[in-house]
Amino acid sequence: MDGLEFMILIFSGYYVAFAAMNWYRRIVKTWPSGRNKTARYILGFLPVLSFFMILYTLKELASFDVVGDGIYIILYLFLGFAWIFFGMRLVFKYFDLSWIDDVLENENKAALIAVTGAYLGLALIYSGANVGDGPGWWCVVFAGGLGVITWIIAGVVINKYTHVFERITVDRDIYCGIRFGSYLAASGFILARASAGDWTSFYMTIVEFMVGWPVILLALLAVAVERWYMSRAKTREHVYRNQLPGSICWSVLYILAAVISVVLFPLPENPIYDQIPAGY
Repeated sequence: MDGLEFMILIFSGYYVAFAAMNWYRRIVKTWPSGRNKTARYILGFLPVLSFFMILYTLKELASFDVVGDGIYIILYLFLGFAWIFFGMRLVFKYFDLSWIDDVLENENKAALIAVTGAYLGLALIYSGANVGDGPGWWCVVFAGGLGVITWIIAGVVINKYTHVFERITVDRDIYCGIRFGSYLAASGFILARASAGDWTSFYMTIVEFMVGWPVILLALLAVAVERWYMSRAKTREHVYRNQLPGSICWSVLYILAAVISVVLFPLPENPIYDQIPAGY
C-alpha cells in the first residue's frame, strides 16, 4: 500500500465513522421510541446488507491483488461506505429524497421504499465497479462514477416527465414509491454490470460501459408506466385503491429486466491475459 492509498484509507475511514454514527444516531434518537419502527429497522439493516454485499464482491470477484489481502479489503470497504453515504447526499440533492426528513421525521412510507431502492442502487453500482482486475482504487472510482452519474441523470429525466419526486415526498403515493424504488435498485444492477470488468484504459472503460444501454430502455419504460398512472389519476376517483398488485408486478418486471440484461452481457476478459504464458 502506497502513501496515497494509505491517505485514502484514513480519510475514508474517518468519513465513514462520522457518517455511520450520524446514520445510527438519527435512527436511535427517533422519538418516541415506538415511532416508525419499520423505517428504523430497514434503515438500520441497509448498511449491514451492503457490508456483506461489498465484502463478498471484494473476496470473490475483485482484482487478484485485492481478494487475498486484508488491508486492501478494508480499504475498499471504507471507500464503499464513503461512496454510499456520499451518494445518499446526492440523492437528497438531485432526487429531493431525505432519509431523515421524509422517512424518519415525517414517516413517509413511499419515501422509505424509494430511499431503500436508492441505497441499494448505490451499493450495487459500487460493488459492480469492484468486479474484475485493475491497477488501483481510481479504476473503481472512475468506472463506478460513470454508473452513478448515469443513474442520477436517468432519475432526474424520469422525474421531469412524471414528477415522481413530488408524488413520493408531497403526495405520499406509496405505489409510486414502490415502482420508483424498484426502478432505482434495478437500474443500479444494470449499471453495476456496466461498471464491472477488467481494466485496460479510460477510453476502453467508457466503451465497455456502453453495455449498460438497457438502462435507457428501463428508464423509458418507467416514464411510460408513471405517465399511465398519472393519466388514470386525472380521470378516475379513488385511483389508489387497486394499484398495489399492478405496482408489484411492474416492480418485479423492472428487476427481471435488470437480471436478464446482466445475464445477456457476460464480463469480457482483459485481452492482455491471452498474452500471459500458462502457469503464471
